[in-house]
Amino acid sequence: MPSQTTDPPNPLHPLHEQAEAEFQAYAQLQIVSTFGEPQAEYAALHKACGMMDLPQRGILQLTGKDRLTFLNNLLTNKTWDKETKTGLKQGEGVYAFFLNGKGRIVADMNVLECGDRTLLDMDARLVGQIRTTFDKYLFAEQVQIQDQTSSLHQIALWGPGSHEILGLPIAELQPLSSKQITLFETSVVVYRDDSTGTASHILIVPTEAAKNIWMNLLTRFGAAAETGKRPLRPVGWAAFNAVRIEAGRPIFGIDFDDSVLPAETGQFNRAVSITKGCYLGQEIVARMHARQIVARQLAGIRMDSDALPLAGSKIFDDAGNEIGGITSSTLSPMLSNTAIAMGFLKRPFFAPGTVVNVPAEGSLRKATVVDLPFLK
Repeated sequence: MPSQTTDPPNPLHPLHEQAEAEFQAYAQLQIVSTFGEPQAEYAALHKACGMMDLPQRGILQLTGKDRLTFLNNLLTNKTWDKETKTGLKQGEGVYAFFLNGKGRIVADMNVLECGDRTLLDMDARLVGQIRTTFDKYLFAEQVQIQDQTSSLHQIALWGPGSHEILGLPIAELQPLSSKQITLFETSVVVYRDDSTGTASHILIVPTEAAKNIWMNLLTRFGAAAETGKRPLRPVGWAAFNAVRIEAGRPIFGIDFDDSVLPAETGQFNRAVSITKGCYLGQEIVARMHARQIVARQLAGIRMDSDALPLAGSKIFDDAGNEIGGITSSTLSPMLSNTAIAMGFLKRPFFAPGTVVNVPAEGSLRKATVVDLPFLK
């Protein structure tokens, strides 16, 4: 699990208090659970744009001419091509794991190449730990590593209307590609992230400008148009969590942790290059990929009713044997309020179509293992 660190103050927290938002704990942070209209927030994520504060995310910045080769030797995905001797181009990005020597996941991150620097977006609790660890692997390489969590803040624009809010053509950015734009007279990095199942965008903004950008977006796009629809609505964790589960997007620290191997996450194809050569933990990853066998797998679990299992609930087979556990769950309005969940299941129970038993609301209930995402 992510280690606990002292988090920097959230520059947007006073605005959320003024808006009478409801808060919930996220490690040592208080993040918005809802702005009071969870159903409308959920609808905005599916049909328009939901603006979400992301104080739980942090940024590690790498500069120096050797930064992409350095990262290539540490991360599971390719940041440098040894044959062509070229790295990620400006605006390109990848999702990657950083592993320990036993092949277990220490952190996951979005790697964003900005031309003059490389930004690593990750759980804010891990930034200090990853910086310290990366420093240990620095020898003669020309690389400078800085924790930018205090000076950079992230604001997500989730949903199919996010490109219109930013004035971007719908296909301008591919997943994890980025560009520098000017927003309300502030230079920001925008990158695409499809965590909610649609082409959505995240803004990396100077912390001192976060309040101005949040309020300007809310003022300009947060009011109802002539059609009665609001192009943008502030949203909290509750609505986002429901939609990202529907989209089958696991989160490190919630759905998997440092006890898990890359092949068990369901994110192997996104996070791992099998052709890039050596990196920390690579031998274990290569061995498991060659065998194509895992002992457990993160899978989708669809309950037969609206009875909601809680995270941490165990999963059983028909003989009463424990075969796994729930990591996150939600009710899906898009699926007629059916309860859905993600969880780990032992082999062979993670095969789609397998019927399992999950305790929910006081009794053991039937559920079916399904492919992710829940919403195609």
